[in-house]
Amino acid sequence: MTHFTRIGRLFFNALVAGVISAGFVSCSDDDSPAPRYPLAISDTMPEGVPSTAAVTSGSLVLTELNTRVVSEIQLPMPEGTAIPAGTYNVEGNMTVKYPSDGAQIERSLRAVASQVVISSTAQSLSLNWFYYNPENTLVFGEIYVTGSLNAKGTGGLYDSYFTIYNNTDEVIYADGLAIVEGKLLNSSTDQILTPANDPEAHFTVQTVYVIPGSGNDVPVLPGESIKIADQAIDWSTQVAGALDHTDADFEWYDNSSSASVKDTDNPMVTNLDKWYSYSPTIWIPNNQCLKSYALVRFPEGTTVESYLANYDGTYKYINTVTGTEMNGTKCYLIENDWILDGVNLCNDEQWVKGTLATSVDMSYASISTKKSDVNRFGKKFARKVSGVSPEGHVVLKDTNDSAADFEVVNAR
Repeated sequence: MTHFTRIGRLFFNALVAGVISAGFVSCSDDDSPAPRYPLAISDTMPEGVPSTAAVTSGSLVLTELNTRVVSEIQLPMPEGTAIPAGTYNVEGNMTVKYPSDGAQIERSLRAVASQVVISSTAQSLSLNWFYYNPENTLVFGEIYVTGSLNAKGTGGLYDSYFTIYNNTDEVIYADGLAIVEGKLLNSSTDQILTPANDPEAHFTVQTVYVIPGSGNDVPVLPGESIKIADQAIDWSTQVAGALDHTDADFEWYDNSSSASVKDTDNPMVTNLDKWYSYSPTIWIPNNQCLKSYALVRFPEGTTVESYLANYDGTYKYINTVTGTEMNGTKCYLIENDWILDGVNLCNDEQWVKGTLATSVDMSYASISTKKSDVNRFGKKFARKVSGVSPEGHVVLKDTNDSAADFEVVNAR
């Protein structure tokens, strides 16, 4: 969707004028100032951003590649600006706001352009803006909870996994990061009575598994992922087409209380620290894709003991089928500002509402149109690519709107 938008007319009709005159160096023999040229801008805005969106903040960073002079311009820019001749790398960041369904939506956008030559009045710059969430440094790259179809064709295997992706240009450490599964179903019509368990107040979870480390033990390089599997084994030796997780960085292992239901532990793959699970045997992510998942960074100093002592999530609710008041147990609360990334999952037929706050995920990633679709087995949720960073790393789409951020693809 390439066009001149109102945003473009406000600050892109001419780029980087007198406000950046200081610091630009001439390359001519007589050291006279480089000529300035107005710049025509063709901008491509992400799908969903209307032309009436208002720019609330932002900046353009321009680096002249010959002089290495770096200038930052605050947005929105005044009209009537121009830029000295030269060759530039351009990086833009801005926040836009626009109305949608009676609410004000705010989105962070980013754009990059390389080796833009400014040498004549006919020069034009194209900026492809994409969604970018600067706060979500680590995000879910892939979510695979359906499992591969078992040999009998009756259900899924336990070859589920998650990947955690570094969506920045810096090394991020995953030590202490938790993967949690929601307690409540995104298909539920039950009425929650306890205010603390309202999604806008807390995320109610039934599992908390934490990546071990002392702070600098688990680096995630820019543009790379770590893989966390249920059982870090080669499932394809049991069922053709199943996944091989012997390359996993971590696995979650449960010391089951049942002699007939045991977990498999790969001693070559580090286990997550199990802070809590509702299950007395093994945790199996919901393969109907009716739950929500989040990556959580606890406040510094939080221990398993202090968390469990202070964040019990027991609640009361009205069962809409029976009309009776009941208790929800075996769950804990997560503060919404601890969440780095969260995703609601469901199918279209059963979707009611998300169990994550709308600020975390305003919609859901859909596995299928119907609840009984067996084709969900062997399918994963994969986050879409949004763009490429100035350092050349893939930036995954993260708009806090899972319907737009994810696609369903074959797990192999």
